[in-house]
Amino acid sequence: MKILLIAFSCNPEQGSESMVGWKATKILSQKHKVWVLTHVCNQEAITRAQKKGDISEDVEFVFAGEIFKWHPNRMLARLQSWKLYREWLDTVPKLLKTDLRQEAFDLLHHVTVATWRLAPLLTGQPIPLVWGPMGGSASYPWSLLGMTSLSGAIFEVSRNILNIVCARTSRFREVCRNAAAIICVNRETKDLVHRTSGRDSGLFILNASTFSRTEVEEYRQLLKKKDYHGDLKAFVGGICIGSKGIYFALRALRLARDRGHIIYYTVASTGPELGFLKKKAKELDLSSQVTFHEGFRGGEYREALRAHQIYLMPSFREGSSISIMESMLAGGVPIVVRASTPSEIVTPECGFAVPVTHSKKIVEGLAQALIQLTKNRELLKRFSRNAHERIAEGFTAERYLETINHIYRQATDRN
Repeated sequence: MKILLIAFSCNPEQGSESMVGWKATKILSQKHKVWVLTHVCNQEAITRAQKKGDISEDVEFVFAGEIFKWHPNRMLARLQSWKLYREWLDTVPKLLKTDLRQEAFDLLHHVTVATWRLAPLLTGQPIPLVWGPMGGSASYPWSLLGMTSLSGAIFEVSRNILNIVCARTSRFREVCRNAAAIICVNRETKDLVHRTSGRDSGLFILNASTFSRTEVEEYRQLLKKKDYHGDLKAFVGGICIGSKGIYFALRALRLARDRGHIIYYTVASTGPELGFLKKKAKELDLSSQVTFHEGFRGGEYREALRAHQIYLMPSFREGSSISIMESMLAGGVPIVVRASTPSEIVTPECGFAVPVTHSKKIVEGLAQALIQLTKNRELLKRFSRNAHERIAEGFTAERYLETINHIYRQATDRN
């Protein structure tokens, strides 16, 4: 098929959403003729990747938009990103009528930005629209706002309210009803689309994070070097925001220590919640156990994953959860809460998903998981290997492509 991939974020030199767009491009170009419409800020990195031969020469890139700088305030930067994205997305119908009018695409596939709140209003085109994988429907529990900083709580309250508002917009409802296919990263997002549209057909679940055979083998080599003896070490990475639940993790570490078990914790993050967490770590007398690191890059990041046996991130809302999946590939045993995407990734055979109740009970559950792994190193080792296999077998590039091809066939048949 001839596909126009709409990927506002698509950059081989960045992680998170940008890597989702880049990997989708590489995978889909194996079986399809792919054109990628992306933001101009990605052009230099993509050009470098093309020169190195990191992407098929058959892939055509179209760059749109203008270079910009992010606002230093996180809340304002979020609003800025939405405005920029909406303006950029509005260029797509224009390009289809001008620069791209001769291409005769079989499908439009929108992959990033991967949140339902920014629905791509492209269903009026004569070309079928596939939307996703996308997520973002989870909300931070109102009753747990006291476990974040004041700014974190304000952000989560604002986001919760925004979810309610966006779910009622005509734009979101129209795309839910009329897209040829909608791919969601988790069940909660699929349920939202189902409630909004009333449709049963054309809805799918597929995680946006994928790993090639080469990546799986590289992580498998890290797994072989993992040490399950001595001090138990936990790790967390990514952007440090209140919804990640890291304060719960700190409280659990202190509770485990009070019961005679010391676990070390590396918080390799930057973000608005970092100052709050450093203060809480000091108040909990955890300075000797908790290390705050500005973040690892490239090979150093993978080495950090190898050196830690546990990935401790009780996050209450996640999209594709790539940080958890990378850690699991390296043999990190995940300890999460039973919410959003992590609860669908983490099975009882490879980790712990603590029920979301009140704060003390969540902290107790996290502490019990840590203590269990400290006392039973055979269980730690078995879970570590199972965590690797869970990702290595369930989230491959081959499986992603197979599922997308199935969705494409249904989308074109529907139209």
